[in-house]
Order: sequence, then C-alpha cells, then structure tokens
Amino acid sequence: MATLTAGRPSVDPHGTFRGGDCVTVDVMTDRTDLVSAARSGDRDAFAQLVDLESRETIGLCLSILRSRSDAEDAAQEAFVRAWRQLPSLRDPGLWGGWFRRLTVTAAIDYQRRRRSGYVVPLDGQEPPALPDAQHSLAARDETRRLISCLDAKDQALLVLRFGYDLELPLVADALGIPVGTAKSRLHRTLARLRAEVESDNGHRRPNS
Repeated sequence: MATLTAGRPSVDPHGTFRGGDCVTVDVMTDRTDLVSAARSGDRDAFAQLVDLESRETIGLCLSILRSRSDAEDAAQEAFVRAWRQLPSLRDPGLWGGWFRRLTVTAAIDYQRRRRSGYVVPLDGQEPPALPDAQHSLAARDETRRLISCLDAKDQALLVLRFGYDLELPLVADALGIPVGTAKSRLHRTLARLRAEVESDNGHRRPNS
C-alpha cells in the first residue's frame, strides 16, 4: 500500500504509483494548468496534482470507509483511475467535480468489496430529526447502525449531503446521477431510517 501524502509519487506505464522524494510544488500551482499538462501526458504535473489533492481525497474516502488504510487504498485507486481517464476530460476547468465523482465511485466500489460492517461517520452531524435520536445515545447508536446497513451509494449520499454539507446539485454530480434522482433517493433513505427508528422505538419498553 502506498501512502499518498508521504512524498511525490510517480506513475508507471501501467498506471500505478510509486513513492518518491518530497517535493515543493513551485512550477505550476493552478490546478487547471496542471490538469492540462497531465492530459498531455506530463507525469510531473499529475504528481503535483496528487500532492495537492491527496489530503482531501483521503478525507472523503475516510468518511465513507471509516478506515485510514482502506481510505488510502481507495484514494490511490481514484488517482489511478484519474490518470487513465484524463484524456476523456475535455475541459480541465471541470477537474474538481470530475475527480470528486471518481473518488466517490472508488470508495463505493471499495466498500462493496469489503462490506465488513463499518459504520459510516457523518463528521459529527446526523441526518435531520430522526425521532428521539437527539434524546438518547442508544437511539443515536441504533441510527448509525441502520446507516451502516444501507447500500454503499445511499451511505455516500448521506456522507456528502450531511457530512460534507454539499448542496444536492453537487451531491448529484459527485454520484453521477440527476439532481431529481438524488433528491428522491435522499427522501426515500431518510424516510426508511425514520421508519426503522420508529419501529424500534415501538418495540422498546418505555423508561420507568
């Protein structure tokens, strides 16, 4: 496993990364310029992009996967996919949304392969007003358990909307779906969580 933040990685002809010496990004710092150069096959420019994006990329993967080592693996996979697919990015100015979408997809794919029951964190935030969740640690734990049982795409939807506080158009863009689909999926997912919590509450003895 490579650590993306340790130094300046290089990309071999097969699209994989190798660690390198630390580097100061002083040639090109504008992402659009770096993307343009990387699209033309400039590996140094792409390595600088990796330097600039690594922290945020690992953070996004970590919020979905809940494991630092898994997040680093998924982030590396996102960078590998980006290197291979860069020729398809016609407008370098669209790098941000395009690469976020690749990152989310890489994390979701990793989650599907793993499916080991980790709970998805929401960076201290919860979905809106699930019944009694704000009054009981047990209910909050149950809510988190229910979230961890969701499909990986629905987990990512909640992480992006509430953990990263992204508006629905950006969430939809990151997931590669229409805004209307994101809105209906969010509504359906929250309704399911509310119903599950209400059902659980109905089977509990009231506190004496």
